[in-house]
Amino acid sequence: MKTHKFYLAPLRGITDRVFRDTYEKHFGRFDYMLAPFVSTIRGNRVRDYHIEDLLPANNESCRKRLIPQIIGNDSEGFLLLSRKFADLGFECVNWNLGCPAPLITRKKRGSGLLPHKDIIEQFLEDVIPKLTIPLSIKTRLGLDNKDDLGVLMPIFNNYPLKEIIIHPRTGSQLYGGTVDIDKFETFLHKSVHTVVYNGDIRTAIDFKYLTDRFPNVDRWMIGRGIIMNPYLLDELKGEAITSGDKNICGIRNFLDDLLQACQSDPPHPGRILGRMKGIWEYLAPNLDETGELGKKIMRCETLAAYQEIIDGTLNICG
Repeated sequence: MKTHKFYLAPLRGITDRVFRDTYEKHFGRFDYMLAPFVSTIRGNRVRDYHIEDLLPANNESCRKRLIPQIIGNDSEGFLLLSRKFADLGFECVNWNLGCPAPLITRKKRGSGLLPHKDIIEQFLEDVIPKLTIPLSIKTRLGLDNKDDLGVLMPIFNNYPLKEIIIHPRTGSQLYGGTVDIDKFETFLHKSVHTVVYNGDIRTAIDFKYLTDRFPNVDRWMIGRGIIMNPYLLDELKGEAITSGDKNICGIRNFLDDLLQACQSDPPHPGRILGRMKGIWEYLAPNLDETGELGKKIMRCETLAAYQEIIDGTLNICG
């Protein structure tokens, strides 16, 4: 029986070290976790505050499974960070060619680099010989054109990449529309590297469709689906899930622990509330089909108001 490997996708503002530790305390264990991206920096020194989310002291339980991700088109800045990560004991570094945020893409970073074949080729030519740890790439199909990746794949094939993670959308789609499974299949067959599938794995049915369609793929990255249903990883692994009220209690306990962990590492209370709202934006439709719970949470303006809503709604565990 094939052994599948599961990766936690990097969701900026959500899947930081606090989330990673709290999630695995309550739910399944990922084989690998891709950290939210760190931007390249200029200079000759990396300060701890720039990579705080990735410091070994903050990731004791998962450091060997955690993959730092760097975004940028500056090869020297990339090498500076990658050397730091190698010194910290990380075994791989990832280059972000997938971020669709317009503020990123207009600077030719993330998926904004995908139409620029020459820049990507020169970057790899400069970086690969000087790296001391393997490089993986997370990419989309293109920025506006789904065939950008087809132009780049022969270039990627020329370099000893550890793996390529493909999210089969364009950058301009952001997270809307549908993934293009046919394009993924095309580029899967064109790659000489290990390919990881990423995109819209939200249910066990989605996963079965993909595993049936791509029997040679055994690596899967999940992001929003995990936030929508925290039990999803266990479901994909075929592990028994407690149903009903106890299931909801598990989610409630996770949210309570996450909130407490955020408060013990205190940013501004408004940022903590924003983080919890970001999670509920995905989670609420899974717990309340009416949409009222999500609306209430999005309207609250203080952590006290948020806690009152949770206590009044998910009170079966009290």
